[in-house]
Amino acid sequence: MTDYRLNGGAVGGGGGGLPVAGGAGEVPVSTGAGTTYAASPISTEVSGVVAAFLGAVSGRTVIGDGAGDLATTSADVSDFLAASTTAGMRSALCDRAISLAGLTATNGNGTAVAATGTLSYASGQTGLLYANYPRLVGAHGTSIWSFDASARVTITGAPSNQTAASLAVGTTGSVYNAVVMFRLFGNGGIDGTAIDGAQLFSAYTSGTLPVNGTGWLRVRVQAGAMAFWTGVGASYAAAAWTLRYRGLLSTPPSSDATYPSLALALYQATNPGAPGVQAVFSDLVIRDLP
Repeated sequence: MTDYRLNGGAVGGGGGGLPVAGGAGEVPVSTGAGTTYAASPISTEVSGVVAAFLGAVSGRTVIGDGAGDLATTSADVSDFLAASTTAGMRSALCDRAISLAGLTATNGNGTAVAATGTLSYASGQTGLLYANYPRLVGAHGTSIWSFDASARVTITGAPSNQTAASLAVGTTGSVYNAVVMFRLFGNGGIDGTAIDGAQLFSAYTSGTLPVNGTGWLRVRVQAGAMAFWTGVGASYAAAAWTLRYRGLLSTPPSSDATYPSLALALYQATNPGAPGVQAVFSDLVIRDLP
């Protein structure tokens, strides 16, 4: 009869068949010789098994991939913990970068390129009506009741106070209906606008914003109110934000159809002259709000 043993004790035999290793937290592991065992910490063995399937696990965590399988995080756990401030956690959980390439481009009297977020007019081209604006439009994909949207803007060419790059949320189809819009002019001026059908409410805001690509526009719709911020910085996280205006909406959200869309547009009232004028939107971020 074959005598199966654990740590020298016969199984079922009175020889003390329970595993006895070198100390707490260790388990007998076969060396492959069949009768010889070496003690090894349980944590080492578990890590080894996980690493064999998922790669090195030091400083990492294992998560579900949403499809019934497991994966390790792509960043060290320490990075996540370092960001676990109130602002950091809100950013990790609520802020979503939106692909500009997913927006629908309409040329109007100029040119709109979704892949690069570029809107432009050649010398001699103007756009006095929204239907004439080059623009990028799409669903922002979050609650219409409580959210904000921000984007970084660069204006080049021959801009002036007759040039306006705008970030808007609302029913922004072929015409503006219920809309909240924040604009950056070619000379660095800013203003906010709310449109309710034929009614127009403009909230002039003092101050200026760089047009060199470090300036950010931000619009918020929350609890029946609208707010406009400007930011200055090389990234969303690094931007220093300034509240420019807060007030009640002329058309508060009343259904899921009130403010479902996001629009990036470029207005040009007069001939920009050579070489034309161009606005580039980048780093589009949507934030869900409580």
